[in-house]
Amino acid sequence: MFRKNLLIFTALAFAGAAAIATAQDEVAFRGNGTTVWGKHARMTVVTESARSYRTTNVAPSGLVTIFNNIGGKYPQGVYWCCTGYDIIGPAQGEQWMATAFTPSANHTVTRIEVAVGYLLGTNGVVLSLNDDNNGVPGKALKSWNALGLPSFGCCALVVKSDGSGIPIRAGKQYWVVLSTNSHESDTVAAWNLNDTDQVDFVTAATYTNKQWSAFQMSPGLAFAVKGSN
Repeated sequence: MFRKNLLIFTALAFAGAAAIATAQDEVAFRGNGTTVWGKHARMTVVTESARSYRTTNVAPSGLVTIFNNIGGKYPQGVYWCCTGYDIIGPAQGEQWMATAFTPSANHTVTRIEVAVGYLLGTNGVVLSLNDDNNGVPGKALKSWNALGLPSFGCCALVVKSDGSGIPIRAGKQYWVVLSTNSHESDTVAAWNLNDTDQVDFVTAATYTNKQWSAFQMSPGLAFAVKGSN
């Protein structure tokens, strides 16, 4: 009986040590944070936010807000600092993220703002405005390569503009997408959650195993779409 109990105890000790080692690997992988396997996608949670002292890129006056969940009334907390959905290149276990919006009127998009921060690997992601394809992201209407991301934390925004603009139609769903390209295969970044709406569910999607899957989430990913009528 004593030997049996000793064997069980030893097995549990090894299992516990393996779990601790795995947890430590995750913490090391994320610096001061860790990976959380959410219901729909992989996330990063940090225990202490990195601070970005870069000023937020102020939008030109006269732009129409088409969609915005960034907390402009709270300049020291424009989005949630410490939790985000991972954007990962294929060398690290591919995962891209997207979030949907539906304009209430016809507009021309000239500016997109996203709260995304760098974790490790190549410091860059692809930001795109995409059409809808049966409830998931479809063809990219416009893509930008976003390099030199701020460290994941708070509170700089990654901003991309298009002088000629991208027309979008009222009542039609569109997607803002963060992905990687062939030069960003080892990228790991994270898209921050917004802190302006903790109640309403929004449509998002994750790209893994070479396909998009849509789901409902709350709070949503922090972003803004602006332009003209």
